Amino acid sequence: TGTVRLWDVVLGEGGPAALLLGPLAVDPTIKNAGIGTALMRHAIAEAARLGHAAILLVGDAPYYERFGFSAEKTGSLAMPGPYERHRLLALELVEGALAEARGTLRAAGRKLKAQRLPLAA
Repeated sequence: TGTVRLWDVVLGEGGPAALLLGPLAVDPTIKNAGIGTALMRHAIAEAARLGHAAILLVGDAPYYERFGFSAEKTGSLAMPGPYERHRLLALELVEGALAEARGTLRAAGRKLKAQRLPLAA
């Protein structure tokens, strides 16, 4: 089995919205069975289908380049906390989506409204 997660982020203060991918994980007992590739392709296709403009991740370029990710468009972006700059990769789903993006990524997750629960009698 495997898992992949996409998080809503904002690129810099008042910048464009994007997705941050991670983690991508596959059970080590079934590595090299194509599950990671299938998860990546599905995540990218679903993000595009839902109208997202870009996906970012921190990972190994040699693995993620085959899906179109590169560090080419992340030079003006940063992650909060420590990370290796050359591992911040991006994929534009809409051409030019990252052209003006600068600053530090920050979470932009949707929050559920608080629900009032009845008190037990």
